[in-house]
Amino acid sequence: MPSITLSHIKAAFAAASDVFDGKIASGVAAQKLHEDTGLNTSSARDFFAQYRRMLEGAVFKRSLSAEALEYFLPNLLTTKGQVAAHSALSATWKHIAYYEALDGTNLHKLRSVASAFQASLPGSPSEQVIESSLAAAVVKSQRDSTAERQARLEQANPVPTTQVITTTVFRRNPDVIAEVLARAKGSCEGCLKPAPFTRRTDKSPFLEVHHRKQLADGGHDTVANAVALCPNCHREKHHG
Repeated sequence: MPSITLSHIKAAFAAASDVFDGKIASGVAAQKLHEDTGLNTSSARDFFAQYRRMLEGAVFKRSLSAEALEYFLPNLLTTKGQVAAHSALSATWKHIAYYEALDGTNLHKLRSVASAFQASLPGSPSEQVIESSLAAAVVKSQRDSTAERQARLEQANPVPTTQVITTTVFRRNPDVIAEVLARAKGSCEGCLKPAPFTRRTDKSPFLEVHHRKQLADGGHDTVANAVALCPNCHREKHHG
């Protein structure tokens, strides 16, 4: 299959926008792209789907090149606005987490593009961006060894920083989350039962990391101050 060029990417972005806005049917747009630029119709449809998923803030599972991402993100900001850009960035972090958990690979280039775009956005990142980027950071941390995480943890500031968005969220250390999940070995540290289900993305046991003393109450973001809990035990800690 011929390589996808920047010209293909630009044309695909414009066509995807028209498809999303209902100006043209997906099949017709894909065929026109192929005739005008030589882009494979299957690749064109992938671009259309990625564009839609980005605007929905949802994970997209077909691979996207760093060059395409570097074009899509700022142009979504320009054409669709800041809210759409935040959704697209959140979807990108979800995509990175999905692929890295699935294949055990490092998407260095995509991470670099996403991080640079996040830093360039005016104002503070949205809560969905904070949460999805944290999830991607945890996946990255989980691929490291316990020794590597613990070495970073020894140098980490136990007092988390905060960011003000519509609400205030703590920027949690992904190494703390990954290390606590590794310590739990798939069992809730509250009721001691196995995790109730596995994650759809990577089949890992679903447990949630809870701080014994809440960060909002001055608790530290450390392994010692955290436990891995099943959803029931976690809700009990907060609402029981």
